[in-house]
Amino acid sequence: GVFSVNEHKDLLDQDKILSLGQLELIQTQTFSGVGTVDFTAIKEGEYDIHFFTGVMTGNGNNRPWLRFFEEGTIETGSVYKIGIQQNTVGGQAEGNGTTTNLDFFVGAAEVGESSVAKCYIYYAGDSSKYTLQTDQAVMTSTLRSQIGGGMLPQTSKVDGFRVESSGETTLNGTLSLYGIKVF
Repeated sequence: GVFSVNEHKDLLDQDKILSLGQLELIQTQTFSGVGTVDFTAIKEGEYDIHFFTGVMTGNGNNRPWLRFFEEGTIETGSVYKIGIQQNTVGGQAEGNGTTTNLDFFVGAAEVGESSVAKCYIYYAGDSSKYTLQTDQAVMTSTLRSQIGGGMLPQTSKVDGFRVESSGETTLNGTLSLYGIKVF
């Protein structure tokens, strides 16, 4: 049959019809002066794709990165694989290899400077697949941009995300985590 506009809207509201690519806000956090920001209720059983977006403001030499929780334990080992490219007014730089974290934000080094980023995370809750990540970020004042990605190349259930300062300063900003509905 054919649904009326109101019937279709009611079914969407009841989550009985899927709107592909639909974002569901899982959590937004605003923070200042912290070293880590944890997202531990990520609904990994409901979403194969997560989407992070955020803004960080600088208060010193700040380079936020991303790490994953595996069944409640943060993965800090040199196991993440990355491939990134940064572009600046003065040229470009590439990075790849094995590291203890994934790049997320370009950084916001100076007071008043800001960095905006978006990041997709794939298969976090699927313990039979690697967890993959892609990111894009732009930093003001020095006009630096970054594209890249990475992975946790081990099959495990990722059930949380941590955005962490490089240890030189604290984090200031707002991060939002969404789930993306797909078939």
